[in-house]
Amino acid sequence: MEKNLKEYQAIIFDLDGTLVDSFHFFLSVLNQLSAKYKFKSVSLHEVEYYKQLTPREIMKEMNVSRWKLPWIAKDFIRLMKERDEEIHLFEGMRDHLIELHKQGYTLAIITSNSKENCQNVLGKELCELFSHIDGGSSIFGKAKRIKRVLNILDVSKNQAIYVGDQTTDGEAAHKAGIDFAAVGWGYTSAEKLKTIQPKVVLNDLATMKKFF
Repeated sequence: MEKNLKEYQAIIFDLDGTLVDSFHFFLSVLNQLSAKYKFKSVSLHEVEYYKQLTPREIMKEMNVSRWKLPWIAKDFIRLMKERDEEIHLFEGMRDHLIELHKQGYTLAIITSNSKENCQNVLGKELCELFSHIDGGSSIFGKAKRIKRVLNILDVSKNQAIYVGDQTTDGEAAHKAGIDFAAVGWGYTSAEKLKTIQPKVVLNDLATMKKFF
């Protein structure tokens, strides 16, 4: 892959599945909550199948009513707070974030997880690298949040890129008018992410380092 020739000023990251490896925790919690909220559980042999789907397709496949999402998300966030020792940064991510900060990039996070969980998982030292952390809200409302964070950072649309692992991340970036970098190591397969036409697909951390 060619080195990124566009001079981005700001890199905005998603958290779960992008910076931190929370997928197996997510599956265990999902199955724990399936009985409470009466939706289909997921077995290990189905994981790759679900990675080929968008969040909306997953909801339909698992028979999750949309009105239940806020309650499910609230429980997920609570359980992650209780079990945050199970969540870790992807290997090599810590050092790369430090390097990006040294290079002068403005770093930020927009996540559907809580800001508190984000801070607990990253730790004080890494949190200090980020100019802004925006946590909470719906996975379907990120476009407005991206625009708000751009205003907070005082960065124009063409100077920013959003890095995420789900199709909804890409849709939000497009709607907000900024570039999207899709990571292939998270909750959605790289092939599925290609369907939303990201600026670049980052298959691994080495690929990310070549891009920025």
